[in-house]
Amino acid sequence: MGTILVATDGSAAASAALDAALGLAAETGDEVVAITVWRALQGDYGLAHPSAAVLDDLLMAEREHAEATLTEATRRAEAAGVRVRTRLAVGDPASEICAHARDVDARLIAVGTRGYGSVASLLLGSVSNEVIRRAACPVLVIREPTRAAASGSFVTATAA
Repeated sequence: MGTILVATDGSAAASAALDAALGLAAETGDEVVAITVWRALQGDYGLAHPSAAVLDDLLMAEREHAEATLTEATRRAEAAGVRVRTRLAVGDPASEICAHARDVDARLIAVGTRGYGSVASLLLGSVSNEVIRRAACPVLVIREPTRAAASGSFVTATAA
């Protein structure tokens, strides 16, 4: 038995990655570690004169979303009969995901991708691409379900 780390942010792609990780863990007896990484807000985000109260509310909303995402991952893992641990981290998502995978000695990292393609990923950034580059273990990349159905491709796997 080992550990499968799954990165989740509550998106459809991350939900599909969680499903895949839970399915694998149910078959292998592995434990799942779910991680959500959020970035503390920096700057004014286009607000003319943001008050500290507005920024505090935004930070609280982000943290509550991250906590709810992990609560949902726990609920789903327990329903599937899979042992689960969670971690809420703050910082750069790819860095935190890869570091925690090393900390828990994960044998696999599962992440979702929206599948935007190379140009959009270049402009918007791609956590899954960065995890593939930095991970010390194999990475299972699950395409967002609606994009996967449109392209006929459901799962892409890469190895470290």
